[in-house]
Order: sequence, then C-alpha cells, then structure tokens
Amino acid sequence: MTELHEHTLVPTRMLRQNGHGNGHASAAAQPAVAVAPWKRLAIRPLGLSLDQVLMLIALALLGFGFVMVHSAQARVGPVNVRAELSRLIFSAVTIHVLLAVAALWVLSRLNYRKFIGRHLATSPATILMIVSICLLVLVLTHFGARINGAKRWLVIPLGGHRISFEPSELAKWSMVLFIAAFAIHQGDQIRSFWKGFIPLVLATGLICLPILVEDFGTAVLIGTVAVILMLLAGCRWWHIALLLPVAAVLAYFAVWHSAYRRERLLIFLHPHLDPKGAGYNPIQSLLSFHSGGFWGRGLGNGIQKMGFLPEDSTDFIFSLIAEELGFFGCMLVISLFMGLTICGWLVTHRAKDLFGKLLAFGATATIAFQAMMNVAVVTVTVPTKGIALPLISAGGTGWVLTAAAIGLMMSVERVNRLEPVDAPDATVKAPERLGLHVVSARESPGLPVRSIPTSEQL
Repeated sequence: MTELHEHTLVPTRMLRQNGHGNGHASAAAQPAVAVAPWKRLAIRPLGLSLDQVLMLIALALLGFGFVMVHSAQARVGPVNVRAELSRLIFSAVTIHVLLAVAALWVLSRLNYRKFIGRHLATSPATILMIVSICLLVLVLTHFGARINGAKRWLVIPLGGHRISFEPSELAKWSMVLFIAAFAIHQGDQIRSFWKGFIPLVLATGLICLPILVEDFGTAVLIGTVAVILMLLAGCRWWHIALLLPVAAVLAYFAVWHSAYRRERLLIFLHPHLDPKGAGYNPIQSLLSFHSGGFWGRGLGNGIQKMGFLPEDSTDFIFSLIAEELGFFGCMLVISLFMGLTICGWLVTHRAKDLFGKLLAFGATATIAFQAMMNVAVVTVTVPTKGIALPLISAGGTGWVLTAAAIGLMMSVERVNRLEPVDAPDATVKAPERLGLHVVSARESPGLPVRSIPTSEQL
C-alpha cells in the first residue's frame, strides 16, 4: 500500500464546501469526512459490492441455463440413477459451466486496462480483433463445419472427441474491446473522418461481413453495438449518419437475395400458411407459451421438447422455460437480465476512464440486445433468426466468452472501487478530470488521508 502522507486527493465539491476552492478556508465550515469510494455498496444490508452482485447474477443465469439445458435433453424411458448421475457430472454442459465460471473469475481479477496496450498495433484488443477476422474467414472455407444447416463453426478434433468453436462469439467481444482501445489511442483524432471514423468502419465491416453470410442476426447485433460505441467514443454523428444508406442496402441484399431469409420474413406475418415448413418453428414456440400458463407444467414435464419444439436447448430454450416454468419462470429470467443491465449501467457510470466506460457499456449493451432479440424471436415478435439467449442457451463458446465479458465488467468496477486515483497506466491524465483536486494534508487537517492501492497491487 502506498501511503499519501503529504498530499491526498479529495472530491473537488468537498473542497468548495470547506472553502478550499477559492483559496481561503471557511471559519464556520465543519470538518468534512471523506467517504472512501471503495466503500460504495450496491446492496447495503447484505454488504455486497456491485461487482459481487454482477457475479451472483451471472452465476444465477449460468445455473438456470445448466438446469434447463439438461431438462431439454431429458427423455421418457427407464432410468439408471447411477448412469444418469455420471452422465450429468461428466457431460459437456457441466464442463462448459465450469469453464465459464473459471473465465468469469479470472477476468474479474485482471486489471482491464491491460487490454489497452502501449501501442494500438500491439494492443491485446487489436490482436484479438485480427484473430477473430482470420477465424471468421476460415469458417467460410472448407474448414468451416455446417451444423443444423448453418456454417458458423470450426470443429477441432481432439483425440476421440470433436470440439466445436464459434468464431462469431469471439468477434462479438473483440469488437467491443477494439473500439474502446482505439478511442484511447487515437484521442481527439477519433473525430477525424479519415483517422477516426474510417478505420472503425473498416474494422466493423471486416467483422460483420463474414458473419452476415451465414448469421444475419449476429451481424446486426455487432453492427448496432459498434455504431453506438463509435458515437460514445467521440465520432461525429454525421459521420455515423453516412452509414445508414449503406447498412440499408446491405440489409436489403442480405434478406431478399437469400431464399430462406426471404421466406422467413414473408411467413412471419402468416405462419399458419405453412405450418409444416417455415411456419413450424413460430407455431411450436407459441404453443409452448400457451401450454405453460402462469406456473408452467413443472420442471422436466414439458411436452414440446419431445420432438415438437426445434432447437429446444439452444435458440428456443426460452419457449421451454415458458412451458415448464410458465410466466413466473419467464419473468424470473427477464428480471435477471434486467438486473444485469442495471448493474452494467452503474458500472459504466462509475468508471473514471473512457476505456472502462466503453468496455462496460459495450458488454452490457451486447448482452441486453442479444437477450431482447432472442425473446422477440421466440415470442414471434420478429422473424425467426438463430440467436442464443446469453448464458442460458446451450453453447460452450457463448457461455465461456459471455462470462469472460461479465468478468471484465466486474474488473472495471473493482479497479475503480479499489483505485479511485488513477494509476500511472490509467488513461485519464489529470486528477482534475475525475472531479478530484490535489491538496496538502497540512492545509486540510479535517480531511483524513487515505491509503490508495496501486495498479500493481490489484
């Protein structure tokens, strides 16, 4: 711990209240008590900090997903308790959950500012971006594996097992990291058309275009979050407006020049016109909601998963929740995502550097928008598209990387809570930009000196 004996940093508004802002002390001012920023609690009666609340919500969603995925895979037949227990413990779902929890913990203990790097070209965020683009292009070649009619995965043989990896999940998070790091390294040049806007547009295009070939929904998700982050990072709004006609043209060609996407869009309005074809998924999803009622049929007692509801453990797992746990279960899941979104917004608001704000907002917006898109699809509010429910739909890549993103959000809150004064590697250059003012301890005997941990001690 580094003790600041001679000088300390205190909120500027506290100095004004005590007469330091105008150069003289107020005779009537009472000694102020500086509240340590790392003492902020999100749930005061329980003594939980905001990052701990985030961890609990993430673990709750993972636990919910673990239970519902196993429920979706359950079938009617004779049961061998020992064999079923062994299958449960050593299943791929269990391994994915453990890996996700490990990623959540490890990333939460790292200092998120290390992803900025000393130079943009060698930044970890840039390296992840380049790796993501290479993997996305590799999926489009003969190395890509087509699963359930979509070519989105790379399959890696490992001994007698085959490990599938979805590069679009990595691309989704590397895009957020890259824009945040780019904003820091470019500084005020991000407002420039050629030095700020165009490089970000090219990076977004290199990520979204390969995904757009097979996954329209994920491409829209990444592009939407990227545009919002560009605005928050400092790009001019009229630069962003130039993207709208281009995006509209790309969306038109992506939908109307793809037979199955065009069919999905047309049948969305009247799914009963083709109940055994393109309208089958929406109809079966709505039947799940209807049969679930308020309290549901009971965990494991769903009928639609017996071969009627397609993708019951992945894209349409929310329909299974509606059938087995009813309206109550649906509202529980939605409440967890709302809590995650609120916590993410608070982390964004409390972060004291631009990188932390963009990182927290990007992660929060990505998870929230993806959850809303999935719920909209299964309730037939929008046309059917293959997009998972974060941390609940089965998928090792999505679970691990989404948990890692939440871990980074926890890191943003933890670092800013334990390190209210910027470390040497922080992106904010002056304490005054944080609403802090340097005063002498001798000049302010009423303001206690705090011990401030350095970034190396985090």
